[in-house]
Parts: sequence; C-alpha cells; structure tokens
Amino acid sequence: MLSPARQGADLAAGGARVEVITPDAASRRAIGRNALDPARRAAAARAGREQAAAHAPAVAAVWTG
Repeated sequence: MLSPARQGADLAAGGARVEVITPDAASRRAIGRNALDPARRAAAARAGREQAAAHAPAVAAVWTG
C-alpha cells in the first residue's frame, strides 16, 4: 500500500492538482492510539477542525485552480 504522500506525488506527476492532508501532531495526540475510542471523539473533532482551517486555503487553491 502506498503512503498518502506517495499517492499524491504519483497523481501530481500525472497532471492532477493534489493537496495531501494527513493528521498533524495535534490531531494524532487527540486521536490517541485507538481511533475508534469514543472517549477521544470530541478532542479529535476539535483538532481536526483546527487542522482543516489551516489547510483550507491550500484546498481552495486546488479546487479553483
């Protein structure tokens, strides 16, 4: 299985506009070792929203060209 970064690089090499987003350090800490742990859901959602806001301009650039 290819890493997300490698998949993005392969797509970009083929001419696709790509922005690869994976959990950052804060999101990984909030998610913890078990991504299905319901006790971590709220913290993980908050961290994900913060990361999404940080990536929004780059994603918008991909969408709008």
